[in-house]
Amino acid sequence: MADNYNLFFKELRGSFSTQELEELCLELGYDSGEVFRSTTNLSGMAQDLQGYAKRRGQEQRLLAAVATLRPHLDLKPYGYTGGAGSSPTASSGASQTAAISGTAVSTPPAERMVYISYAWGGESENFVNQLDQAFQAKGMKLVRDKRDLGYKGSIRDFMREIGGAGAIVVVINDKYLKSPNCMFELTEIAGNNDFRDRVFPVVMSDADIYRPVNRIKYVQHWEQEIKALDEAMKTVSSANLQGFREEIDSYQKIRNTISELVFILKDMNTLTPEMHQDKDFEVIFNQVQRRFQ
Repeated sequence: MADNYNLFFKELRGSFSTQELEELCLELGYDSGEVFRSTTNLSGMAQDLQGYAKRRGQEQRLLAAVATLRPHLDLKPYGYTGGAGSSPTASSGASQTAAISGTAVSTPPAERMVYISYAWGGESENFVNQLDQAFQAKGMKLVRDKRDLGYKGSIRDFMREIGGAGAIVVVINDKYLKSPNCMFELTEIAGNNDFRDRVFPVVMSDADIYRPVNRIKYVQHWEQEIKALDEAMKTVSSANLQGFREEIDSYQKIRNTISELVFILKDMNTLTPEMHQDKDFEVIFNQVQRRFQ
C-alpha cells in the first residue's frame, strides 16, 4: 500500500459530506458508532474512516468503494490497484453494490487481520519484531499498535478492537501480566467468544505461570494495585475522581479473571519462544492461517 494512502482522508473530506461518510461506512458493513466514536466534524470523520479501514487491512476495499461512488477521482496515487470507476447507472448498480459489500472486492491475503498483543520493550518486543517480519515475508500482516494506531488515536478503543479480533497472537511475559493496558486487552479478548480458538499464545521465560505458587503472585500484584489506588482515592474529594473509578473497576476485573485466564494459557502447549524462532514461526503462522480457512 502506497504511503500516500495516509493522505487519502483529504480526498474523502473533499468528496463526501458527513452524512455521505456515514452512509459509506454502513455500506461497507462497518459500525458507524465504532468508527466515529468521538468525531462529528468532516475532517475527523474522514480520518477515522480511513484509519479504521487501514487497521483492518481493507484499504483496497475502501478505495474500491470510493472509486465506484466517485468515478471521476484518480485514486491510484493513494495505492488503489483496481480499475477506474464507472458511473452508477442502472446497469452498473449490481457491480456497485458488490464492490461496496465486498463480494467483488476481496481483501488480499497479505492484509488478513491478525492482531498482536504484547508488552513494549525488552525481549518481548524483539521477539515480536522477528515474528512480524516472518509473517510479512509469508504474506500475512500483523496489526500492532506502534504501527497501526495513528497519532491521537484512542488507545482504549484500539485495545477493544483487539478484543474482538478473529486472531490474536498474545506474547506473555512478566511485564504483560502486570501491565494495566496489556491485561485490559486480555480481558477484552476473553470477553468475546472462542477465546481458545482466537488466541495464539507465546509465553516468554520470565512469565511464572506454570507453578500455582507463582501464579498466585500475579493475583497478589493486582490486589495490591487495587488497594493502593483505593487508598489514594480516599485522600481526595469524590468530585475530583473522574476517570479513577473506571481505572479501579478495570483493575478489579483483571484481578477477578487473571487466575482463570493464566490457567487456560498455561494449559495450552505454546512451545518455547526459541522453538518458534528456530522454525521461523512456521507453527504459529500455519495455525493462524488455518483459523481463516
